[in-house]
Amino acid sequence: MQARLVPPISESIPNLAASTGSDLTRMYGQLYVESMRRAVDLVLPLSADELAVTTPACPQWSVHDVLAHLAGAAAAFTAATADGDARPGSEEWTRAQVEARRDRRVAELIAEWQQHAPRVAELPVESRRWLPVLHDTLSHEADIRGAIGAPSLPADALAAAWPLLAEPIARRLAPLGPVALELDEQPALLGSGRPELVVETSQFDFWRGWFGRRSPAQLRGWVRLGDAEAFAATLPVFPARDTDLVEAG
Repeated sequence: MQARLVPPISESIPNLAASTGSDLTRMYGQLYVESMRRAVDLVLPLSADELAVTTPACPQWSVHDVLAHLAGAAAAFTAATADGDARPGSEEWTRAQVEARRDRRVAELIAEWQQHAPRVAELPVESRRWLPVLHDTLSHEADIRGAIGAPSLPADALAAAWPLLAEPIARRLAPLGPVALELDEQPALLGSGRPELVVETSQFDFWRGWFGRRSPAQLRGWVRLGDAEAFAATLPVFPARDTDLVEAG
């Protein structure tokens, strides 16, 4: 078991509206390091066979591959901090990270991730990199959890990282008209006027659907009013799965 690197999220910044840029940098950095710590705790006890298990949410990768990507992404973002050009997220970018580390032992991958994590955690919030950095890490932590049957991602971690998604979600759904979201029974209206689309699900499922971890049929099933097909075609920022995926959340 790894030593706790930072305080739990519940002890983090309670008032985002009153937070400064440095406050947010510290909070997002803490969220990132906490996710790394949890992922390390998840993979360290695994056998070689368990590390080779395909992750259902990311079926092109094994658990080992996901860890290789996370270590490689930390190294890449650290280099990007120096040269100012991250170019994250492309298929080529992620494939290269995994292939370069395919034969490395878990201990080596963890050491690499831990080496670069402090620099990643210092990314200024003004850099606009925290959305891909933090949510990619949390998404893959959830992928690992689903693959090995571990408990779901801590709800407070997702809630604390959620503000990074607020504007992108509103922009992406804007063409569908005013949208009423009810996530975990918490209502929110995107846009003004009478809702043309009403979506009801959990925050966790919506988040997983945003990143392509849910099928179009699942996305359509969340729509209580409006064009379910348009919603299912619009929401995912990565291609939606062909088949349903049900996870604890």
